[in-house]
Amino acid sequence: MPKPLVAITAHSALVRDDDDDLATRHEVVSTPYVRAVTRAGGRAVILPVVDPDDRDDLHALLDRFDAVVITGGVDVDPRSYGAPTDARCGPTQPERDAVDLAVARAVVERNQPTLAICRGIQVLNVALGGTLVQHIEEHMVMASYNTRVHDVTVDASSRLAGILDADEYWTNSLHHQSVADLGAGVRVTARAHDDTVEAVEVDH
Repeated sequence: MPKPLVAITAHSALVRDDDDDLATRHEVVSTPYVRAVTRAGGRAVILPVVDPDDRDDLHALLDRFDAVVITGGVDVDPRSYGAPTDARCGPTQPERDAVDLAVARAVVERNQPTLAICRGIQVLNVALGGTLVQHIEEHMVMASYNTRVHDVTVDASSRLAGILDADEYWTNSLHHQSVADLGAGVRVTARAHDDTVEAVEVDH
């Protein structure tokens, strides 16, 4: 059987070559996402930055893929869910928000298999009408990128528990925002020891 095609959402960034002072704008995806999809048996394809207002083009593009990964990154702009900006909110990219929100709404509408990671979870919740906690303490531990920071309790009835074959696991922690009010159809499936939302699923 052919390997499933997995689209990984890209974002726009200025990239400077090591031996060149000129920075040019690229559409980029962090390498660990590509490696993870490959290790899982998929064929990773970068989903380009699309026009969020061109629904037909987005759906035609998504038709080509078996699954989608919505990636992590900077904070989601609070204006996208109608909230004032907390002084502790980090840098935002409203243009990226618009694209990622359009992708999230499209994959839910299509019931397309999707994995939303870190910021991706927050985007997914906002896309479905939810809100975010703009700052939480002790959840941005960059020095422990690949090590245990805290444990997570998983809803035993969730798809996540079935995949992990466990109702508890450990994780690193690289976020200072999290899900607050749930969007339509969004269900919490894992929480940290301090009740911070660590995973969600969308019910249809």
